[in-house]
Amino acid sequence: MHGSPEGRPIRVGVLMLPGQVPLDLVGPLQVLHGAQRHSEGISIRYFGPCASLDWLGTLSLSGIEPLPVRVESWDLLLVPGQYRCGIDPAFQPVCVDWLRRQATAADTLMAVCSGALLLGEAGLLDGRRCTTHHTLLDRLRDVAPGAQVQGDCIFIEDGPVLTSAGISTGIDTMLHWVTRRLGHRLALGVAREMVLYLRRSGQEPQLAGWLEGRNHVDERMHRLQDALCERLRERWTLEDMAEVAVMSERHLRRRFVEVAGMSPLDYLARLRLQLARQLIEETPWSLTRIAEEVGLGGDRQLRRAWKRYASGSPGEWRRSRAD
Repeated sequence: MHGSPEGRPIRVGVLMLPGQVPLDLVGPLQVLHGAQRHSEGISIRYFGPCASLDWLGTLSLSGIEPLPVRVESWDLLLVPGQYRCGIDPAFQPVCVDWLRRQATAADTLMAVCSGALLLGEAGLLDGRRCTTHHTLLDRLRDVAPGAQVQGDCIFIEDGPVLTSAGISTGIDTMLHWVTRRLGHRLALGVAREMVLYLRRSGQEPQLAGWLEGRNHVDERMHRLQDALCERLRERWTLEDMAEVAVMSERHLRRRFVEVAGMSPLDYLARLRLQLARQLIEETPWSLTRIAEEVGLGGDRQLRRAWKRYASGSPGEWRRSRAD
């Protein structure tokens, strides 16, 4: 895959501010750099009010561009959090004004931890659900009284705005963005390189099915799981799966349960249901068309699988997502 699904380069901008929390920056960036190795056409620029920043003790960051004067088009604007004791008050209003101007030209604004406070001060969270570090929830409510601040999740996506609870959750949030923008298979590949299990937020159920059963390091099982994700419409048999995994059917059944906690056929059914959920939520397609798209044949098979592996029904899911 090269760049975005539309075939154009993906432009990421990172706002660099005094007092920056190291993991708020390097966690999401590690995900992005992993994505760059899988997908050409991702460019990352770093800009801020200072050409260099004190960072970790005697370490410093340099090579930071000045804040762009013109409004530019961004696929993602990343705003890492800051330690309150390291903030330079002279620069905060400048960056708030800059964010307010640039926000309309960004497809996605992502704030990590206290970065949400900057978005709130810029008025970019008004009317939106959002979150931040648990120690800053009340402060976020103060600076963004028009926002719907929640503290029961690790990240929230509301329209073009992503906010996260801070520190390590910036990794989860960036993996979520990569999944949305470049596909779940690429995101899973990045997570595997980082020896990381993609966590669920409790607010983003569209990720759950792709992550189940992936918390292991068995390369053959990952290869099979990748193939299943990529070719859900095919009529998979256990024999087909064993061929991809390069092992006997008996060994595959035993090993898959050991590492994934379920049988390979159950895993396939759960993947198909996960894609069905997303298509029900994101398209006006009929259940019959969705069932065909995910490899379940028809709406009767879809309802049967739903009853076995999930609660409610496809119709109830569609109504709940429309509310």
